Amino acid sequence: MITKSNIKTIASLKQQKFRKELDLFVVEGRKMVEELLQSRFETVSVYATEAFLSTHPLHVAETVTEVQLQQMSSLDTPPGVLAVAKIPATQPPDATACFVLALDGIANPGNMGTLIRTAEWFGIHEVVCSNDCVEIWNPKVIQATMGSVFRVNVTVADLPVFLREQRERGKAIYGALLDGENLFGMRERSEGVIVIGSESHGIREAVLPCITRPITIPRVGGSLTESLNAAVAGGIIMGEMTR
Repeated sequence: MITKSNIKTIASLKQQKFRKELDLFVVEGRKMVEELLQSRFETVSVYATEAFLSTHPLHVAETVTEVQLQQMSSLDTPPGVLAVAKIPATQPPDATACFVLALDGIANPGNMGTLIRTAEWFGIHEVVCSNDCVEIWNPKVIQATMGSVFRVNVTVADLPVFLREQRERGKAIYGALLDGENLFGMRERSEGVIVIGSESHGIREAVLPCITRPITIPRVGGSLTESLNAAVAGGIIMGEMTR
């Protein structure tokens, strides 16, 4: 039976400092919990309401009340099932990967999760984040990945250092900029790193010298829109680069 202490501990995982201290994070929703249970991640515990279990039997779940689940959940309307998992050890990026997605200062959890989800869709399984990106284990990031977080290797690094290392290995460093080669007119493309900047600042000064191939998504019809959302831009670029 779940205790008040258990509930308090799980509720504390809404905050980054406790996720880091306890090395744990929370997953919510039927699809997400099923994805977790099928992944390489270590599941610590699973909790579900009677109503949820009556339609979705889950033998590993401990039954809790609606009130208890609400206390643990970070969502306004808890989906009936919640799991606690161990944060896995960091794995270095696969040096043989054709493409790596590099994220520079992505602060919005929804954009971060969507970029990871989109990367997997296009066969990119290595994502490297700058030190100041939103934390990957943030509940909103986890939800936005829709399970891709369990299959994509996401690491945090000193981004300029990582990019310089990749450049020295002969990899192209593609940077999404307002001024660059027309993405849709590129005749030659090689494996490398795709760099997407933050929503408000784009690719920053410390990273710009690492870019070897600036690319841009051209406006159509004289659009006055200043820029694209980071996740949208990333999706367009990944789709075109892996085509």
